[in-house]
Amino acid sequence: MLNLKAEDYGFEPNVTGFEEAVNLAYLDGKREGKLEAKRKAKRKAKREAKRESIKNIAKNLIELGFEDEIISKATKLDLKTIQKLRKN
Repeated sequence: MLNLKAEDYGFEPNVTGFEEAVNLAYLDGKREGKLEAKRKAKRKAKREAKRESIKNIAKNLIELGFEDEIISKATKLDLKTIQKLRKN
């Protein structure tokens, strides 16, 4: 747990040590939960961007006339996804 003071969270400094510890632990946990949610959202957005980039590469290979099997090997996309991209 971080070394924080009650004043950092707007608590009265004369709160008993136990109450202060409980309140600070709760707020630290709440803050950590929010930070973890933000980190997960960033990771998810990064994965989605990468997947879209790979799909764009596959579309370019389709336009250049490459076969589905070669596109699949180059992009690691399954044949079903490549066939969907080819239809669009």
